[in-house]
Amino acid sequence: MWAVIPFKQIQQAKQRLAPILSSEERKFLSLNMLEDVLEAATASEVFDGVLVATNCEEAAPIIRRKGVLHLQTSEELGLNHAAGEASNWLLNKHIGAMCLFPADIPLAKASEFRYIVCGHSVHLGMTIVPSLDKGGTNCLVLSPPNLLPFCFGADSYAKHLKQGLKLNLSCRTKFSDGIGLDIDTPNDLRAISMRPKQTLTQNYLEKIEIHSRLNQLF
Repeated sequence: MWAVIPFKQIQQAKQRLAPILSSEERKFLSLNMLEDVLEAATASEVFDGVLVATNCEEAAPIIRRKGVLHLQTSEELGLNHAAGEASNWLLNKHIGAMCLFPADIPLAKASEFRYIVCGHSVHLGMTIVPSLDKGGTNCLVLSPPNLLPFCFGADSYAKHLKQGLKLNLSCRTKFSDGIGLDIDTPNDLRAISMRPKQTLTQNYLEKIEIHSRLNQLF
């Protein structure tokens, strides 16, 4: 089982946070979240390898520092394209299972990854963790890695489930509080700022006084 984290160009990241964060702040937020997610994934000790799929040069120092592999993606064509490139890379290496998750779930815990991966015991199937609002897909375990078409975007949780059922696969849904919180909107910033401080991302948000900004925005 390998972990795969697609990561987009930070210049294009988190546009929905523009009302409250500058372009430079969104870049630093994205890099802090990537580091938090990599820390949780490696600390879980449940993955045979960890792969970041990106063509973002700014992410490379973090990838090297964390000692994980970097798959240089061909173009910036979105999460589904990066996920497809990563799954093909794994298949070429004869790796039979993939745990795919984004870099914007900074409250993900090592114990959550262990719970999800250890519960995925099928050789042909899918385990999915939705976002807290059950709209998006925040973690997707597939064996094999190319088991179904990727449907990240609006309503991806329902779309991935539909694909799995259509293919008559073993499909499991698991819920996870940390993995379930992805940071896309000012409301998500409010949610993470109210949690006990334990990550680089939360430290950064405190540094830029996100509480005061949120109070002004709302």
